[in-house]
Amino acid sequence: MPGLTFSFNKNVCPYCGNNPVPHFVFWYDESLNILFTPLRQRLLYNPLTKFLKNRRLDQKIWHAVLFFLKFLGVIKIQDDPAKSKVRRAQVLWEEAGRRDIQMQELLFFGKAIDVYSAQYTVDSKKKEIVFSGLPRPLGYINHRLDLMDDKAWLKKLFEQNYLPVPKGAAVSGFAEALKIFQKIQEPKSSIRPVIVKPRTGSRGRHSTTFVFTQEDLKKAFKVAKQLCYWVIVEEQLFGPVYRATVINFELCGVLRGDPPQIVGDGTHSIRELVFLKNQLPHKGVKDIKIDLDVEMFLFRQKLNLTSVLNKDQIVNLSEKIGVNYGGSSSEDFEACHPDNKELFEKAAKVLGDPIVGFDFIIQDITKTWKEQKCGFIEANSLPFINLHHDPLYGQSRNVAAKVWDLIERKYV
Repeated sequence: MPGLTFSFNKNVCPYCGNNPVPHFVFWYDESLNILFTPLRQRLLYNPLTKFLKNRRLDQKIWHAVLFFLKFLGVIKIQDDPAKSKVRRAQVLWEEAGRRDIQMQELLFFGKAIDVYSAQYTVDSKKKEIVFSGLPRPLGYINHRLDLMDDKAWLKKLFEQNYLPVPKGAAVSGFAEALKIFQKIQEPKSSIRPVIVKPRTGSRGRHSTTFVFTQEDLKKAFKVAKQLCYWVIVEEQLFGPVYRATVINFELCGVLRGDPPQIVGDGTHSIRELVFLKNQLPHKGVKDIKIDLDVEMFLFRQKLNLTSVLNKDQIVNLSEKIGVNYGGSSSEDFEACHPDNKELFEKAAKVLGDPIVGFDFIIQDITKTWKEQKCGFIEANSLPFINLHHDPLYGQSRNVAAKVWDLIERKYV
């Protein structure tokens, strides 16, 4: 395979990027989650759970269990936001401090598990909530919260509600994947690249873009299958990936994410351009690493590390976006077209959830989505609100404040 000279390290998964997961455990967890969704829905959303939620008995049960675990020493408390390893929790914690809300992290046998408690006073009465990741209003119940991370389910729901999504579907076997692939390629006079990815999961793990041939499809299918029994095969959209975060059905942030990119000068090879770009680091942006993932990504674009790009030719180096991969981020809320803002809020209302982050691909966020090829590719039930607090460019947005506004308003 021309240009592939990288020596693969068996202990590193190039398809997981900077956020590796144990494949075997992840495959069973995600696959069983999908398989048992109907049963889980019945167990989590029924008259009994509604009764418990409406009377806040679920929180009382949580508090009793935590008191017992604290007594046994299984659960310990740490109240220093600087010690938290989750940036999402830190920005939430910082805003809580400005509101005299006492937030603490619960450690399980000394290990962080992304679970927290928050105490504050309403009408001279002390209140406490326990939550994982992000707090939701007490008494809140929405069966779609348990479903929104399923990309196949989301695609069908949005299609039914006339929201833009790329063509494609979830499959379990390669024969099905090939049929979807061939359908996307119709008419055959226009070859369209396809993306193949696990049905669940985030951060672009085991996703493959620029799938043009049946051989590419076969390889990409095997890669995606490592993390889930079901695989999504869909038309590849072009443009930046935007994270639109909607709190209480109000759009609060629109963060643009770009993969690592280089710009040709007509002289230097791709390898040399990467080296030169890494010599001019930007604070907060990690160096671009040339690994197997990058080389395979270039190969599918009929390029390799020795290719010399035309002057001003822009080439992406990975499917993965953001500063952790040598990419970029920009908060584009102010520049976002009003039609696009309305679209994101409509999508949140379709889901019926007060806290959701959408991944949306569009060429130009300043222009209406109605006149562009674009679409929703993912919804996140626990969005990383910190992305809007820490953009590389643009004005930061205090999304954590919107979360606490929601909780305090609904709580009272």
